[in-house]
Amino acid sequence: GRALSQQGSSGGAAGASGARIGTRGPGETQLEVDRRRLVRRIHKLESQLREIAHTRNTQRKARRRSQLRNVVIVGYTNAGKSTLLNRLTDSGVLVEDRLFATLDPTTRRLQLPGGESVLLTDTVGFVRKLPHQLVEAFKSTLEVANDADLLVHVVDSAAVDPEAQIEAVRDVLGEIGADERPELLVFNKSDASPEAARFAERFEGSVAISAATGEGIDALLATIGARLRSLVPAVELEIPYDRGDLIAAIHRSGEVLSSTAGELSMRIRARLEASEVGRFEEFVVAPVSPAVG
Repeated sequence: GRALSQQGSSGGAAGASGARIGTRGPGETQLEVDRRRLVRRIHKLESQLREIAHTRNTQRKARRRSQLRNVVIVGYTNAGKSTLLNRLTDSGVLVEDRLFATLDPTTRRLQLPGGESVLLTDTVGFVRKLPHQLVEAFKSTLEVANDADLLVHVVDSAAVDPEAQIEAVRDVLGEIGADERPELLVFNKSDASPEAARFAERFEGSVAISAATGEGIDALLATIGARLRSLVPAVELEIPYDRGDLIAAIHRSGEVLSSTAGELSMRIRARLEASEVGRFEEFVVAPVSPAVG
């Protein structure tokens, strides 16, 4: 009984005086526990990012199969991207695409004024001086920008330094290799700041909007359509008059820039997608010219 009593009291003394040689102190134990939790969390996040990368790859293939143009919205955090998406959805031009409804809820189908449809994808808000490790981690969620036919870069015109935010977004795009994609600057919050109109005048080809009130949305959609059409190369064709079916097909398939009546044929200059040019290959008389803005 005495031995047990002495053992108990010596154990108590050890506990009271803290860690002894060969034992682990309570602080150290907690560090080890926290470290294990962090390691587990990191592994879980890495696993989730691998899943996202796999999903993005599936989405990329689906977008290519759809043969629709890809428009990706980018912007500094709080630029108003969500408000813009809600505005487009409420006006009925942005709808769920059946192909992407379960595959990727951030991708929807956008109807442009010219009648064409494009896929519109949202991205997370960018921030200044994003640590390189975070850029690496977010690559799988941001790399959709690499496949964009057009980046719609939404800017908060009411911010303290909108130009610094533009550069911050472009820096991140550079980190993921998407800085060469065609870009349309959209200066948002024209209802809250006169700077929106001033910036739109300064940056050629940009537009000023208010996602909150809807001001400038029609001009934005028209500009997106025009920019996407301008990216399609122009080609010259010589179509005999007895092939009126082909002349009609060119008008349906592309954008006719000019047509000149000849003695036996019609000379047509049109923007045609690469996938369409093959149908008219034997009538092409001039090499495909580079796309112009």
